[in-house]
Amino acid sequence: MDLGEKIVLITGCSSGVGMHAAVQLAQQGARVYASMRNPAKAGALKALAGEAAVEVSVLTLDVQNNESVRAAVALVESEAGHIDVLINNAGFGSVRTLEQATPEQLSEIMDVNFFGVTRCIRAVLPGMRSRKSGRIVTVSSVGGLVGQPLNEIYCAAKFALEGLIESMATYMEPFFNIRMTLIEPAGIRTGFVGRVMADLQKEAAPLQEVYGPVLGAYIGQIQKHGAFESSAQTGAQVAEVIVHSLQDESSGLRTLTSPAAKAFVREKIQGDPDGSELQGRIRRDLLGVG
Repeated sequence: MDLGEKIVLITGCSSGVGMHAAVQLAQQGARVYASMRNPAKAGALKALAGEAAVEVSVLTLDVQNNESVRAAVALVESEAGHIDVLINNAGFGSVRTLEQATPEQLSEIMDVNFFGVTRCIRAVLPGMRSRKSGRIVTVSSVGGLVGQPLNEIYCAAKFALEGLIESMATYMEPFFNIRMTLIEPAGIRTGFVGRVMADLQKEAAPLQEVYGPVLGAYIGQIQKHGAFESSAQTGAQVAEVIVHSLQDESSGLRTLTSPAAKAFVREKIQGDPDGSELQGRIRRDLLGVG
């Protein structure tokens, strides 16, 4: 895809991957709408865009609110005419066991990481279908392929996300010319360990006497292997993978963003790394296309 003049809507752009993707896509000539729940937090994005001498449009979009999603999509379509690319980036991680999480915490993790994506996709699909053209890129995780200790709720949300996109990809491209892409990072340098410890100090999780040793072992192994120092990517590096995936028409359903990510899930993907063989077979066997 030539990104020049393409209309791109991105969620979760106040920092990290979304912020860098917005600026990098603008540098490629795209007309970028960078959304976030609270536009008052757009300072870092605006500063980065200024340094890169590009313009991005900031708008409000709360993935947990249907009306907010619909209003944001309607605004972009009214101003730009249509949306070529949706990048589902908004999300957050959590390190709590199922037994420790409150029902409210469980619901929020699922709502932001899974249902938030469904709201955004539903909002852009009518326009993309009518034009028979579109790209939907969704930032998932290696946690959507491999379950990890103390991350079961987050991984459940990402597993659901993988199932959603993998299923939709079987028919969206051959029937509506809408390509679906999953971006699967491993570690991203976002102060993970520090945030976990700060969160626990601020609000001690229940049953900490039971699960504390598990958490200690988990964080100890992460620190021992230097997972977030040596192999973790920056938000800018993951954004580069997103941009390249959009530009590369030969890319498959899945794009693992680093050698570390590929190594982590190798047992699950070694026979079909980007998911293209399975997609082809499902389309042939169940839809008679491809």
